[in-house]
Amino acid sequence: MNANNKNSFLLKFQSEVFFWIAVGVAAFVFGFYFYNFHGDLITTTNGEWGTFGDFVGGTLNPFFSFLSFIALLTTINLQRKELKASRKELKASTKQLKRTANAQEMAQDALAKQLETQSKQQFENTFFSLLDQHNKLLEFHQNDIARALHNIVIARRYPTLSSAKTDLTTYNASIGQYFRVLYQLLKLIANSIPNSNIYPDFSVDSIKESAFAPDEKMYSNIVRSFLNYDVTQLLAINCYCSSDQDTYFKFKLLIERYAFLEHMPFGVTGYAKYAETLTETKNHYDPKAFGNSQFI
Repeated sequence: MNANNKNSFLLKFQSEVFFWIAVGVAAFVFGFYFYNFHGDLITTTNGEWGTFGDFVGGTLNPFFSFLSFIALLTTINLQRKELKASRKELKASTKQLKRTANAQEMAQDALAKQLETQSKQQFENTFFSLLDQHNKLLEFHQNDIARALHNIVIARRYPTLSSAKTDLTTYNASIGQYFRVLYQLLKLIANSIPNSNIYPDFSVDSIKESAFAPDEKMYSNIVRSFLNYDVTQLLAINCYCSSDQDTYFKFKLLIERYAFLEHMPFGVTGYAKYAETLTETKNHYDPKAFGNSQFI
């Protein structure tokens, strides 16, 4: 039996007890009066009825008033106990709700961490798969890259960066695929890394202005570590853009975002005097593309 039911039972029991006490007292008073003053006869005299009324009122009224007062005190006490029990139940319910809320919050946190872990695993699976393809293409086209760089920068003797870019398009069949895979790899890092600040927009402004996501720079540095001098120099020529409408403009922005020219010397190995073309890149790339370059 809970507190509310118990209090209801006590209140009902109290009412019945007071009722029968009142009936008993009233019967006793009436019996006492008739026994002492009239025996078994009921008087018809108005004066005696008045005396009887005064006797009953004077005897029973104080008793009934006292009985009502006791009943009131008992009721107040029961209500106080009931209120205390209700507060106790409310407090227990509040604690239970708090425990439930905490459990739900913990479950949500665990689910969020699980989803974050799964998202990171999916990203890394794609990233390392594409990185492996990139490295295979880089190894396969290494000689083509060195040959293209020599022919464009040295054999042409002091070409402008614009003309060097035009000449590079003639090598698209041999090394164009490599640069496309490199672009997709950098785009994957920018757009698909967990908590990316660029996704889903991947606009010019978002690439330029968005803050780095956690580990974003780490993954781009992993890619950059596979690029030697020849590749980096040819990349600088490949991503030269005369305007923001150029097809390679977002590629150029990614090069700047990840400081891919940080380790690029401005002279070709063994041909230092032919550095003008590469030196011109400093005028066409944002300074952050060169990071903390020791060559500037």
